[in-house]
Amino acid sequence: MAALETELARFKAELPALWKDEGKYALIKGDQPIEIFETYEDALKLGYERFGLDPFLVKLITRTESVANFTRTYLATCPA
Repeated sequence: MAALETELARFKAELPALWKDEGKYALIKGDQPIEIFETYEDALKLGYERFGLDPFLVKLITRTESVANFTRTYLATCPA
């Protein structure tokens, strides 16, 4: 299974129950209880304190997912 696949699947499955905390951040690691934080920084800090460099997920609780597209211009020349 790919890294964070379990955590993402769990987040999606439990999202309707999490909507009451919309705008906050969920910290998810495997089958451990999901914890909710006011800020991304707080969730990330606790995640690193508990799990070190093991994968864990911090995700914004929202009803609509934002999609960001990043592209590269391969044919562009480098300005000199």
